[in-house]
Amino acid sequence: MQILVADIGNTRSTLGLFQACQLLWRRDIATDAVCDGTEALVVERCDACVVSCVSARASFFVNLLKRQLKCPVFEVSAAQSGLEIHYAHPERLGQDRVANALGAMLYADTGAIVVDCGTATHFDVISPAGAFYGGPILAGVETMAEALVQRIPHLPAVELDADADALSQDTVSAINAGTIYAAAGGVERIIQEICARISYRPKTILTGGNARYIEPHIAYDFWAPDLTLEGLCMYGERILARMGRISA
Repeated sequence: MQILVADIGNTRSTLGLFQACQLLWRRDIATDAVCDGTEALVVERCDACVVSCVSARASFFVNLLKRQLKCPVFEVSAAQSGLEIHYAHPERLGQDRVANALGAMLYADTGAIVVDCGTATHFDVISPAGAFYGGPILAGVETMAEALVQRIPHLPAVELDADADALSQDTVSAINAGTIYAAAGGVERIIQEICARISYRPKTILTGGNARYIEPHIAYDFWAPDLTLEGLCMYGERILARMGRISA
C-alpha cells in the first residue's frame, strides 16, 4: 500500500510517498509555481492520497491532484482524525496542525509541543493521551524580516542566516540578528508559557522549512523535518483502516 501525501502551504508545498509507513521520497516545490502552471506537477502511482491545505488558493492544487491520480484523494478533517480536539471551532483548525498532532504521537508519548516554522510559526500542543489543545501562532522568521523592509523601505532586503551576531557591525547583519533572535526568543517564551499551563512535561518537536534559522538558538528534543508528512500518512492509514482497505 503506497500513500502519497501533499502538504500545500502558503509559500512552499511538499509531496511525499510512503510505503509501509516509510517515507520513500519527498519533493519540495513552490506553491505559486504549481498554481500558476509554471512548474508541472508530476506524481507517481499510489493507492491513496492525503492532502493538507492551508490557503484558499490550494484548491487548484488539490483539484490538479484529483485529476491526475486514479485513487481516492482525502483532505484532512479534524472530525475524521480520531483526535480529541479541544479547540473553539474544530472545523476551522488548520489541516497541517491536525497532521502535526498525529505525527507528534510517533515521537513522544508523554505529550508534545510542535513548533512548525513556516510563513507563520505555530505551536501545536498535544497531551500524553493524544488530545489536541491548540497553541499560539507567531509571525514566521522570514515574514518578520520581510515586514520590516516593507514598513521601512530604505532598509535592505536580507537573506537570513542562522549564524547571527548580537554585536552586528552593519545593517544587513543587524537585521539578520534581530530577526533570528526575536524569532528564537519568541519561541522559547511561548514554550515556557505553555509549560506553565499544563501538568506534564512535553517534548519539543521542531519542524518546518524555516526551522533551520532558529534551531541553533533554542532547546528542543526532536528535529523532525518530515513530521507533517508523517502525520498525513497516519491520517490516511486511519481512514483506509475504517474503509477496510488495510488492517487497523
